[in-house]
Amino acid sequence: MIERPSARLILLDPQDRLFLFNVHDPKVFDPANPFFDPFWVMIGGMVDPGEDFATAAVREAREETALVVTGDVRWVWTRERRMSWRGKDVLHKERFFLARSATTEIDTSGLDERERSWTRGHRWWTQAEIEASPERFEPLDLGLRLKALLRDGPTGEPITLG
Repeated sequence: MIERPSARLILLDPQDRLFLFNVHDPKVFDPANPFFDPFWVMIGGMVDPGEDFATAAVREAREETALVVTGDVRWVWTRERRMSWRGKDVLHKERFFLARSATTEIDTSGLDERERSWTRGHRWWTQAEIEASPERFEPLDLGLRLKALLRDGPTGEPITLG
């Protein structure tokens, strides 16, 4: 099985709204919970060789949105899961980092051709909007996780997502 280290950014604006992309690539799915329709996901991607996870998360934000992350970047969640990635069996080793952006102006011109092909849109979401929405989010319990994170702040150790 191929291992894929990935960094995701829980990027909040000054109003505590979370930035998410709406994506659709039916060739990438969780075999334990297959889903082939568009869903919402945080900024993120693969960690390059020699790069640490936090640096990768910040780089992905700059590349995908042109947003500059300000202040601390805190590792708050972690997850490992097997994925079918365009016909390959891949073990995703994800770390989720909490960060803030002082602005909400998005420029997606830095998305590469493949990213543009699966990206359907983007927006800033409040925690309540996520929790009330019938749409699918990754992780599946994102609304509840974000609610706890906003209420309690980061814990001492990263929380392992199921």
